[in-house]
Amino acid sequence: MKKLLLVIISVFSIGIAGVDAHLEKIKSLLSEMEYKHAQESFEKAISEFDSNAELYYLGGEIAIKLDNLDGANKNINKAIELDIKNEDYRAKQENLVALKDGMTSARKTFDSGDIENAIIEFEKLTQDFKNHAIVFYNLGRIYKANGEYDLAVDNYKQAIVLNPFEDKYSKAIKAIAQEMAKNGDTEYRRQEFDAAIENYLKAISYVPEYTTALFKIARTYFKLKDYENTKLYLEKNLSVDPNQEQSEKMLGDIYKGMGDLENAILHYNLAISINGNYYKAYYSLGTALLKTGELEDARTALNQVIMIEPTYAKALGTLGYVEQELGNLDMAVDHYTRATELDPKSYDVYYRLASALNLKEKYEDAKSSAKSCLNIKRNYAPAYFELGMAEKALGNKVAAIDAFEKAKKDKNWRKSADFELNLINKGL
Repeated sequence: MKKLLLVIISVFSIGIAGVDAHLEKIKSLLSEMEYKHAQESFEKAISEFDSNAELYYLGGEIAIKLDNLDGANKNINKAIELDIKNEDYRAKQENLVALKDGMTSARKTFDSGDIENAIIEFEKLTQDFKNHAIVFYNLGRIYKANGEYDLAVDNYKQAIVLNPFEDKYSKAIKAIAQEMAKNGDTEYRRQEFDAAIENYLKAISYVPEYTTALFKIARTYFKLKDYENTKLYLEKNLSVDPNQEQSEKMLGDIYKGMGDLENAILHYNLAISINGNYYKAYYSLGTALLKTGELEDARTALNQVIMIEPTYAKALGTLGYVEQELGNLDMAVDHYTRATELDPKSYDVYYRLASALNLKEKYEDAKSSAKSCLNIKRNYAPAYFELGMAEKALGNKVAAIDAFEKAKKDKNWRKSADFELNLINKGL
């Protein structure tokens, strides 16, 4: 009998020690704001000790921290059931009821359309229940509905501080940031660029890592030719997410505009390394390589554009120029012709085509192409020069002189036009 009693006492002692270990662990996790882990420890503990009032009370505390008010009410009621005389448990339950009733009342006030008094009620709740994230979240929702976005975000952020495990709080901030960015897009389309920037800045102030807004404000500054701010925001954007091909390409465009072709090519290649099908980056790379005189590499890049996007007229026109520079006139003419078929208004390609056709001694076709250019862009000196060359080769002296006289009105073509006019006057 004595041995049996000792066994019972021993088992009872082990049980107390076991539940105490769980209680201490849960309390520690709560103090460290590790609410999810505390919840897991609570669930494990009650699977072993389902008659311990303090465990259920702590389960109620965890549920409150996780904004699960129904779960909190259930666990605290269970704690009271197991320890009916505990005044602390009853006080917690009464406090919880007061919170739920206060929120219900404030929501009814809001639903009735009385936003001002709803704000007053929720503000009081944030003072009375300052450790409850759900109260701040609901106040934030009312401020948002009232268009007071800064105050809405402030309250959402406080909710996150109190309960960092609830995704809907951060999503609520992101939703406001997206709304600001959308307003920025509307202003951008209206070409109200200052207003667009203001909205994008507001979106970024709410969510500093909002890559879409960072790119769009950079795009707006680029439109305004404010390359310093464009570069600043693109670099911020890439620091958040390095895998953004559009930001890399735009950085390349900035360096290209500054005449720094080496860095431009670097960033175009980075854009392509992120997205191998980004044909606009290949096109920009090709044009940069063309400027550096790397014709073979330029041709490779431009051919890649055509492989990805066969109807990209600009690339075909530029590829035609590269082939012409490489002496491949037949291929140049083919590319120019295809480009004009895809984009009949590409006057500069018609001029290039006229130049290539003159070199191939197809003067009637060159004349036709030069005139097609001039039909689109009147007084375009390069086209008048090629028209003059075609007319001269066809023996149309008067027409050639007229074309060269018009070409020489452009100071960039004056010397070449005068040279040809002198040859005509000499009968050459």
